[in-house]
Amino acid sequence: MNLIWDLLSEKPSLWVSWSKAEILRGLSLWQMEKKQGLSVTWKAILRLRLCVSSNLVYSVGLNSSWSLWFDPWLHSMSLVERLGTRAIHDTGLPRDASLSDVIHGSNWSWPSHVWQLWDIRHESSLIRIEQRDRLGWIKPGGPFSFKLAYESIRPSSSIVSWSKVVWSSGGIPKHTFCLWLTFLKAHCTMDKLLRFGVVQSSLCPFGCGQDETVDHLFFDCAFTKTVWSKVMKMNNCRLPTSWNWNDTATWAVEHTVGNHFRFWIRRAGLAASVYHCWRERNNRIFRQSAATTESILARIRSDVADKAALNRSIRDSPANRSIVTNWDITESIFRNPIDELSHEQRYTGSNTRQERQRRRGVG
Repeated sequence: MNLIWDLLSEKPSLWVSWSKAEILRGLSLWQMEKKQGLSVTWKAILRLRLCVSSNLVYSVGLNSSWSLWFDPWLHSMSLVERLGTRAIHDTGLPRDASLSDVIHGSNWSWPSHVWQLWDIRHESSLIRIEQRDRLGWIKPGGPFSFKLAYESIRPSSSIVSWSKVVWSSGGIPKHTFCLWLTFLKAHCTMDKLLRFGVVQSSLCPFGCGQDETVDHLFFDCAFTKTVWSKVMKMNNCRLPTSWNWNDTATWAVEHTVGNHFRFWIRRAGLAASVYHCWRERNNRIFRQSAATTESILARIRSDVADKAALNRSIRDSPANRSIVTNWDITESIFRNPIDELSHEQRYTGSNTRQERQRRRGVG
């Protein structure tokens, strides 16, 4: 997309000059036809033209050089695509006509005898003619943006309520990915494998005698419930009355979103619990090895504590100190008093000009 933008905006670069001389050879990018001998890059460029055209905003100037028939200047669509090549013959205008050929003064002037142009005449009358041509991305005169280009091609959907639980800063990537799959209920649990005919039984591998589903595994199973309940206690959270995943997800949305340390460590604890319980489940199925709940908890504590020590700097308060002690996090995570003072001044505005003058004995 960026290369197409460079071509259309005539960026002063060697590649653009070479492409216009050797590939386009006087043709508009929109006139270029697909050929077998083109490079992979150029085949991709031609394939993306339709997608790019939907993001372009043409501002028409008095002496516009935009192609009348082939540039997608009207509602992101070219006239030849909308009317067909027959319209070119009927109007008597040349194939290489520009928009300036249908502009007289500051008004549009379309051939009146061509019925195919009646709708075009009305729609173009709503377009204001400016002093010069301008090409914009998404908005008039807007520069090309990789972010906006990416958003224009990726599938879009409504934001889920748990997005900030999963996709927040300071997470451990493999834990985050596993938690995302859990919210989507995309894990290949035994109940799914039984429906696919892969296994003969859907019993939970932790030996609780229940069918394994996502709701059961996180954290209705006796084994995983023990792990999760201890993590909740380390976070000084009240134990839930219902342990299945739907209720756990609801709790997470309501009690883990925010920038405070207690919210971060709840998210980190949840993601680590899901990851290590899923890993232990796989070890029991594929490696025939079993760990105790204490071993699982030690791995969770180690991962979360190490991540907290590396990425967090928090206020030394009784609530935070209690959580830090529960998780065996090094006390270097606390801000020292000088940093705490500067942090408060930054956000409360206490370090005003008058205060600084008073300290220096001025005024």
